[in-house]
Amino acid sequence: MPLEIKHIYFTEDELRIALVNFSMLKKQFLEIEDIEKTIIDRADDVTISFLVDKALVFEDDKVSYSHAEVSAALFAFCMVARIPLPRRGIKELHANEENIYFTITLDEEADIEQYVIKTAI
Repeated sequence: MPLEIKHIYFTEDELRIALVNFSMLKKQFLEIEDIEKTIIDRADDVTISFLVDKALVFEDDKVSYSHAEVSAALFAFCMVARIPLPRRGIKELHANEENIYFTITLDEEADIEQYVIKTAI
C-alpha cells in the first residue's frame, strides 16, 4: 500500500498575508504594515499572535489566531495560490523553528491482486 507524505511550507510573509485576509472575516481590519512582530506558539496546537501598531486599539496591542483559524487561513491561501491540496488524506498543521507547514498524509490501498504487466514497454 503506497504511502505519500507531502509537506507544504509557508514563509512568514505568506502566513501574514493569509491571516490578514482571514481577519476580514472576523471583522478585524488590519494591514500587513500594521504588524510589528509575529509570535508563533508551538505548544500542543500551533497558534499565532501578531503584535500590532498601538493606534489600532486591539486588546494588549495583539491579534491572536487559534489553531483552526491558522489552518483555515492557510487552506484558503493554498486555494487562491493554486497550491494543490488533495481531498483525501490527513492534513496537519505544524511549526518548527523556521517554518509553519502542513503535513498531508495519503495512505492508499492498492489492489495488488489486480496488478499485472501485460505488455513490454
